[in-house]
Amino acid sequence: MLVVAGPDLGRRISLQQAPLTVGRGPTEALKLADSAVSRHHLTLRLAHDPAGASIVVVDEVAGVNPVWTLVAGERVTVQRGHALAVGATLTLGNTTLQVTEDQVEGKPAGRSTVEIDASLPAEVAAPTRLAALAALGDRLARCGSLQAVLREATSWAVHALPAARALLLSPDGTDILSAAADGAVTDLAISRALLERVRLQRRAFLLRDVQAEPDLADRRSVLVRGIVGAMAAPASNLVFYVEWGPKEAARGQYDEEALLLLVCAAHLVSALGDSASERSQLKAAASVRRSAAKPVAPMIGRSAPMQRLQVFMERVAPTPATVLIHGESGTGKELAAAIIHGLSPVNGGPFVAINCAAIPESLLESELFGHEKGAFTGAVSQHEGVFSRADGGTLFLDEIGEMSLPTQARMLRVLETRTFTRVGGTKEVAVTVRLIAATHRDLRAMVADGRFREDLLYRLSVIQTELPALRERPEDIELLVRHFAAMLGDEIGRRVESIAPDALAVLQRYRWPGNVRELRNVVERALVLGDGPELELDDLPPELLLSAPAGPAPVAPTSGTIRTLVELERIAIAEALAATGGNKARAAALLGIDRTTLYRKLKDHAL
Repeated sequence: MLVVAGPDLGRRISLQQAPLTVGRGPTEALKLADSAVSRHHLTLRLAHDPAGASIVVVDEVAGVNPVWTLVAGERVTVQRGHALAVGATLTLGNTTLQVTEDQVEGKPAGRSTVEIDASLPAEVAAPTRLAALAALGDRLARCGSLQAVLREATSWAVHALPAARALLLSPDGTDILSAAADGAVTDLAISRALLERVRLQRRAFLLRDVQAEPDLADRRSVLVRGIVGAMAAPASNLVFYVEWGPKEAARGQYDEEALLLLVCAAHLVSALGDSASERSQLKAAASVRRSAAKPVAPMIGRSAPMQRLQVFMERVAPTPATVLIHGESGTGKELAAAIIHGLSPVNGGPFVAINCAAIPESLLESELFGHEKGAFTGAVSQHEGVFSRADGGTLFLDEIGEMSLPTQARMLRVLETRTFTRVGGTKEVAVTVRLIAATHRDLRAMVADGRFREDLLYRLSVIQTELPALRERPEDIELLVRHFAAMLGDEIGRRVESIAPDALAVLQRYRWPGNVRELRNVVERALVLGDGPELELDDLPPELLLSAPAGPAPVAPTSGTIRTLVELERIAIAEALAATGGNKARAAALLGIDRTTLYRKLKDHAL
């Protein structure tokens, strides 16, 4: 039997004359790690059909969850006595087993000693699928970044399967992480029906006839390119999608083994991609640690938005271009800037960060450019500004939208000439600085209002990105909670080994106006006020519990129960204020409106 899906993917066990017990218990012959499998789930034995062919017979079904197989494409529940031929599959819990021919014959190998070439040549004329998978693992292991892993994987798929086009997609199929093609591709049309099945069932699928798919049968791009078939395989944080045309179909064989190869490749890419991201961030953190005032932590997250961010940082880091980072407060803008510096060629230089909103306007120019002795009252000595301190490295300007217009004018000149004069001085000072700026404001709207210089915006936004808010990546919340619990646990004296499901559901439902910074504070509070090895619902602050209550089952509305929009708006505002303890800024974020709109509505509703 071969495990083709589930936590034990790739495991094999031979069926001999003795019955094979399958389950999660320690005494089972095939012991599975799947939590959805019972301690003893079923018993299998080797038999032969009337024609003498080897089959597998189900002797017992004892598990809580049902066991099923596919017959003519339809799901059939497996009962005692069910016979499975070679190639048939058996699903229990989240694990799928397949009967393979070499496992049911029960014959010894023809030779007692087997020798094969263990080398991995760069090019194999006609590689076996196992050799192709080994070659992929070797290529991915040599990659030092996530973008390199994704690029190598799609390139491998085009030649190894073979495929006309290979794509790595986000788990929901909405984002393309990497793509490769055997020739020019006019568009990125993909089988949405296939991806929807992968997303809903988390199973791999093979379409031998794309023309039979309703959403692709009349697609002009499919007809022009002559696409014949497609298959997709999910992993923890991506989907591997490939398609082929007549040319590839003449060279390749697209069957269940090909689909299994894609499944294994998807899991390999997912695991080695995560590993490459961690190595890349650890390398950046080690570089920044030598020059930054405080240690740099890695960015936690495996969601599609975080994968895009990781690839973005790896791409822009080697260039000297100015980077503008947009993002709400608490999303990690300074951390992203530090990682870009750590991956850049100037990582041996200093990394200097300054928050423009935290410095009084009267002192900002002095802090940026420095001042000469006697430049103003209290200037008793020459002062080096952050541009001088960051010479040879990276300067991070947080909340650059808070700069006054006169300071913006001086900043524009520095960006154009890389020279400046200290306050009260006349000597030009030249610096070599990589500039990264960040803001939570809409700078284009500020330009329209006359509060930000348009020419400075163009200078800053050579390359720009937006950090995802925490509510846009709820799948990362569990990883972040575990990270903060481990980081803060030793200091607080509480070790958290698990998170209660109801507590995790509340954390993932909350909108997090303060983003990751707020989540860290919530975890710290929970560690201090709670006890035991599990983070429970009672450990969380009341505002999280009130933000999205479970509530009773909905009641069918009647004319007497329907409220007007004005009434609903008033109730929503009152509940948001109650949930945030009267904090208007957080209440506005919770409602999804800006603070000025909230103030106006409070006045309208007399609240």
